[in-house]
Amino acid sequence: MTHDPSDPSIRLPRELLLGSFAVLAAPIAVTIFLPDAGPSRTFLWFLSLVPVLIWSYAFQWRGATTALAFSLVALLTAQVGAAARGFPPTPLLVETVVTLLGIGAALALVMERIQRDRGAIEEVALMDRLTTLPNRRHARVFLETMFGAAERGRPISVVLFDLDDFRKYNDRMGSREGDEALRAFAALLATSTRRMNLSARLGGEEFISILSGADEEGARAFADRVRETFRLSRPASRELTVSAGVAAFHPSMRRPDELVGAADLALFRSKEEGGDRVRVFGRDVRSRGAEGLAKANGSAPGPGDAAFEFPAVTDFARPAHEIGTSPPPDHLLPPLDPRFGLGRRVILIEGRTTGSDGVHQYLTTEGFSVDTAHEPSRALLTLAREADLILMDLDLMAASAGGFIRAAKSRWPATQLVTLSDEEAGGRSSDGLVAGADDTLARPVELRLLQAALVDALGKRDRTLEEIRRRAALPTFSEDNADRGGRLLFRGLISLVRAGELRDPLTRGHALRVSRYSAALLDQLPDRQGIDRRGLVSACLVHDIGKLEIPEAILVKNAPLTADEFGKVRRHPAAGREILRPITSDVLTLSVTGWHHERWDGSGYPDGLAGEAIPLPARIVAIADALDAMTSPRAYRAGLGWEDAVRQIRERFGSHYAPELAAPFAEALPELRRIYDEAWRPA
Repeated sequence: MTHDPSDPSIRLPRELLLGSFAVLAAPIAVTIFLPDAGPSRTFLWFLSLVPVLIWSYAFQWRGATTALAFSLVALLTAQVGAAARGFPPTPLLVETVVTLLGIGAALALVMERIQRDRGAIEEVALMDRLTTLPNRRHARVFLETMFGAAERGRPISVVLFDLDDFRKYNDRMGSREGDEALRAFAALLATSTRRMNLSARLGGEEFISILSGADEEGARAFADRVRETFRLSRPASRELTVSAGVAAFHPSMRRPDELVGAADLALFRSKEEGGDRVRVFGRDVRSRGAEGLAKANGSAPGPGDAAFEFPAVTDFARPAHEIGTSPPPDHLLPPLDPRFGLGRRVILIEGRTTGSDGVHQYLTTEGFSVDTAHEPSRALLTLAREADLILMDLDLMAASAGGFIRAAKSRWPATQLVTLSDEEAGGRSSDGLVAGADDTLARPVELRLLQAALVDALGKRDRTLEEIRRRAALPTFSEDNADRGGRLLFRGLISLVRAGELRDPLTRGHALRVSRYSAALLDQLPDRQGIDRRGLVSACLVHDIGKLEIPEAILVKNAPLTADEFGKVRRHPAAGREILRPITSDVLTLSVTGWHHERWDGSGYPDGLAGEAIPLPARIVAIADALDAMTSPRAYRAGLGWEDAVRQIRERFGSHYAPELAAPFAEALPELRRIYDEAWRPA
């Protein structure tokens, strides 16, 4: 039987075991044939501790007990032989026996402690002692690292090997020949495995190869090559074959155990069919149990569910002796439905004639929900709802590509954006990356590279969302739900806004009036559309904080602004978001600050958002901000009268302002007029 790493005993050569007892010949011979040796006869019997030492090291208490028994039998036999010849017994015989028993027990105790420490050391070691291959622990660490790379788009595959009927072979040929077969197979694996990959012994006759950069076909070829080489290398009289199970990473897999479990199931099928063959999960092997079906259909919790948490695993989930001998449990297998796009939304922006490379078909095959836009003018409208990923044809978007990328990343920071362009358009691809795209692919798109880009992008999105959730614990700007530190921070920002208004006395009180106008409009919406009224008021009070970056000379200029000056003014919403983002993650505040100058038709600034892509709170504040700006005097013009301002706003619903807010605006007019009169009533 071969050595089991979990067994702390050590196999010793037969010659050493026999030689350990040969030393007993000296005290026996002296006791029987040299009675005149005197006290040396007593000391010679302590040579019997040699077999005790060796056997206790190899077999611990069991070996120590056996060796002591042999030593005592030898001592008794020598005394009987000496008495038969008429010689006296060994001096201090009783004391010698007691001493031998005591020292033997102490040696056994020490050796047991040594073996226990050796087992602990081997447990944290990374090399298998019998085969000199990396061991189970080493393989797990490597697999964890490679699986992380696979989640970022790099292909990996796993091959599990099992020597067929090895126990019978070991019983028939002997443990020494069995160990030699394991070493021979390990040597073959070592020479067949590239340096960037890893082959290891899991235990017993089970081995694993982790192949970085290998797809399903490459892993199958590797397994077949190893299997055939090993079969041909063994003499016919000692025929020994190997079976293999192959599994390639798929984006639906969430844990390394699922990848290993898939290879485990393939190995089981290989052995079930008679062995000496390779089977591939997903191609040759597809069956799953009831639990896997429930998981795939959504009735069992999975990654992303609030109540679901994968256990921390530091070792392979199945012992080596179970691998390949039975189907792995369903919780160790990938989902029955391998489409990794399920529950994910993709916006695909491409011309009607550029979809011939099958991108749309591939996305739907993988389960993505796909929204398409075939015209640049429609692209901005797709940002109304958050998507996991945007795939954008740079050739279609042309000059508007940079603006769209900036708008998309500003509106939905966690959404990943991948550009598509012809291979010759290398410069255009770099322009997309400079504008904020996360990745770029050349057309015609190779589906393997597309899958890798999708996996990488979705992983980045999940990590970004996790960071956003972490930051959501920061204080918001509603004084009702902020702690004392949050309230002090809020009041400090209000003081900054007021200090900014002092630079332009004609805008004094603007933030307060906008907050009151916005609240009056919000009150006319059914159930306020779920928008927190106090939160909206607080957001309005800091919505122009970005104007702190505008030079005072521009703010108070009593002539039309130059293009450069107006460009600095147009930047203040984005500047406001940059000021507030490190301070708060409150979506309402950031939306109002960043997009209260966007227009329904996409002609606003800073991002050119259009339609419902503009958050509703920002659409409301856009009307309130315009109403106060029109009715307030400026250095370069007098303020409009109330009726003229109201008329201009009504005319611009559907172009500047959201058409669905026209009716609430009309209903809010009495309250809006009351606020106006109160604000501008002479003191």
